[in-house]
Amino acid sequence: MANEEGELSFSNESLNCCVSLVDMVGSTRTTATLGNNDMKIAKYYSIFLNTMALIVKKFEGTVIKNAGDSLVYCFSKTSNYTDKQAFKNVIECGITMLAAFNFINSKMSEEGLPSVAYRISSDYGRSIVAKSLRSNTYDLFGHTMNVCSKINYMATPNSNMVIGGDLYQILKSLPSFFEDYRCEMVGQYSATGLKQVYPVYSIVSKFQQLMKPERLPFSYQKNNSLNMATKREQHDVISREFIHNILLVDDESDVLYTHKALLEEEGYKVNTFSDPEEALKHFVQTPGSYYDLVLLDIRMPRLNGLQLYYRMKSIQMNTEIIFITALDAAEELVSIIPGIRLDKHIIKKPIKRELFLNKIKEMMSL
Repeated sequence: MANEEGELSFSNESLNCCVSLVDMVGSTRTTATLGNNDMKIAKYYSIFLNTMALIVKKFEGTVIKNAGDSLVYCFSKTSNYTDKQAFKNVIECGITMLAAFNFINSKMSEEGLPSVAYRISSDYGRSIVAKSLRSNTYDLFGHTMNVCSKINYMATPNSNMVIGGDLYQILKSLPSFFEDYRCEMVGQYSATGLKQVYPVYSIVSKFQQLMKPERLPFSYQKNNSLNMATKREQHDVISREFIHNILLVDDESDVLYTHKALLEEEGYKVNTFSDPEEALKHFVQTPGSYYDLVLLDIRMPRLNGLQLYYRMKSIQMNTEIIFITALDAAEELVSIIPGIRLDKHIIKKPIKRELFLNKIKEMMSL
């Protein structure tokens, strides 16, 4: 019942759903190096929290609040115990956040800011929703939120996410769960009132054991200049040989055939995949300098274009990527991914031959 005299109004109804927390590691100590530069401090938190919030939105989650250097969010669709995709979204959201590590820190470096590290935790259970009487903000209370917060420290920064035992029991029944992810018990949580210790599990993408992403230091911008110079030299050699390598990923086979034919007519060497997971596996096992360009559809099963984008960027930050997608998705991408430009990184469907090839040539010349 609402307390009209208090600050919070508690709902009479509770909700069974997944709740999650992404928390920056050592941000207070890190921002202390910025002195009293309020603009830089604000930018530091803004880049991280806004990128995380946009990823949450993409996976149909809801941001409940940000508490300083952390973001609390939930997935209301997991209140339906049988909605398997909703539960998979919880994990894919966390995995995509981890894959965005290099992307976020490249943005930090561009702004002259130190790199960021973060941990992610999730669990499933009953939560009570409370609304502030003086604003439109909400908060979550209850055992599940408490556990999610307490187990967060068990996650290895930038490498894995951790989940509580209740969520694990649901996830292990999902089709192909153990094919898609590596999961192992990493610890136990105990607290007053618990009859027994509560198991905590680590989850990483099955592809992560193949990935060796560069962890970008604060000096990324200088190193990136050297990398780009090297890349231009590689392009000079490739140009003399009249060969450019392109990776094309789209779940529609007729689209793959058409686009590949257009590109090969222009002398490009094209590899195509209709299965985005197979494309990612291939990309992981290919030398970083091999592909000059990756063309991605955005709406694909199992791994969509956004997920592929962040995963590929976590492996090879300098890889040029163009999305081929419909108008509505194009506008969404521009709002979701900082730095994505409608005129540079997106080709709208249905494609027009001349515009399509001109865009490819323009990107190859960079």
